[in-house]
Amino acid sequence: MLVALATLVAAAPAAAKGLQLTMRADDRTPAAGQRVHVSVRGVADEAVTQPCRRMRVVVVSPGVSVKRALRSLEGGTVSRRIGAWGAFRLASLRSTGELRWEGLLRPHRPGRWTLVVPNWCAAGYVLPGGVARIHLDVRPADAP
Repeated sequence: MLVALATLVAAAPAAAKGLQLTMRADDRTPAAGQRVHVSVRGVADEAVTQPCRRMRVVVVSPGVSVKRALRSLEGGTVSRRIGAWGAFRLASLRSTGELRWEGLLRPHRPGRWTLVVPNWCAAGYVLPGGVARIHLDVRPADAP
């Protein structure tokens, strides 16, 4: 397991050479149940020749660490505690142009949600915290 983890982390920078990612959300303080538009944009040097069609985003619910969520995904298993809480889910953003991806998210409960791009469009996860992240402070649905 440790060898596989070391391989994933070591391979990630090579796969991403010359690619910088940024993530944005149209509303960083949505109400629970409200749709949020999420976009990821990349800036690449000439070394990046084949951008991917889909960009993965891990959505980590309140009370769960990003490191724990990514480790659970990397291992291919979901711990009972995380699974029972719906602690994270994978969202796939669609390509909308060269090095641009967009998608929608609907957080279902209040709290501080973390959105993480786990890698540069390659297999595996960059531990402990991915390559880009933002937070959404989701308020109760009936709050102003």
